[in-house]
Amino acid sequence: MTEQTAAPRTTVSLLRRIVVGVIIASFGLAAVLGIIVLLGVELGETAGKVLGTTAIVGSFSVAVLCCAALLGRRAQVVGAVGVFVTVLSAVLVIWFVWDSDLWSRWDGVFRVLWTGVAASAAFALASLLLLLVDRRRSAVRVTLAVTLVVIALLLAMTLYLIWARDVDGEIFPRVYGIVAILAALGAVVVPVLSLLLPDSRGRAGIDHALAERLVEEARRRGISVEELVAPVLPAPAATASVPPGAATAPAGEPAPTDASQP
Repeated sequence: MTEQTAAPRTTVSLLRRIVVGVIIASFGLAAVLGIIVLLGVELGETAGKVLGTTAIVGSFSVAVLCCAALLGRRAQVVGAVGVFVTVLSAVLVIWFVWDSDLWSRWDGVFRVLWTGVAASAAFALASLLLLLVDRRRSAVRVTLAVTLVVIALLLAMTLYLIWARDVDGEIFPRVYGIVAILAALGAVVVPVLSLLLPDSRGRAGIDHALAERLVEEARRRGISVEELVAPVLPAPAATASVPPGAATAPAGEPAPTDASQP
């Protein structure tokens, strides 16, 4: 592994650890404050906002962790966009919690907040499913593609439901329910298929994902795959060329000579 590839992976690993720490701390603090409230202790308005903030941070951190799991992989662009959208949505929701008059100054605040929540959920689910994008089984790849399209359609319909002024009360809810059911079904079927239909390895036992990484690294360096792996492979044994039809001498005896040559 080169230094150029090791540095981004170290950064991604550090980011994931930070997110996990934030999730644990947020839900831990929310649990403590919730227990205190249930015990009958009055915490006041500020404590309630703190409780809401910790719950929001913990919830959105889970979505950030789902998106960050895709960083460093082939479809990392989706994960990066998902992290940005989720963090921005969390900031807006926390702002609304602490500024109760925000809704009176901004007419579309509820639409923007629900848009961020819907987009964060969609990106989190899509990022988790895209972890299986390297699978070679056609059933897994086709099901994954169809599920991603359905998730995108569900997000578009959700945004339309949030921002549209007039929504058909007969047809739209039925179609929306069907799309939501298909998205949930795909989110379950794709991982199950990936477990039931594992990728088969080649004759040399090289995984497809590893082979793709070798090809990408060789392309980045401008060399062939053989030249890339040559430093870690033993040199082939040198074999002397034997003319066709030549007789081989037994061990310990001189090789026969050609009588036609002087």
